[in-house]
Amino acid sequence: MVEEKAVGALLRELRRKKGMSQELLSGLAGLDRTHYSKIESGLRSPTIDTLFKIAAALEIPPHQIIFQLEEHIKTP
Repeated sequence: MVEEKAVGALLRELRRKKGMSQELLSGLAGLDRTHYSKIESGLRSPTIDTLFKIAAALEIPPHQIIFQLEEHIKTP
């Protein structure tokens, strides 16, 4: 099972690597900034639809996010 905090930490890392603020990413993804902030904080889990929107805003394929989450789960 994937922990919400792991998802949030990965999304935060990917966003920062792109030099984007939460406000910019959430706007590009069509999400409320508060909702996105809660995802990054591990307080909410993104739906598949939301994950696809975030990936599009980051200009990466959604499977890259899933792959990195899988790697995180394998590595304690």
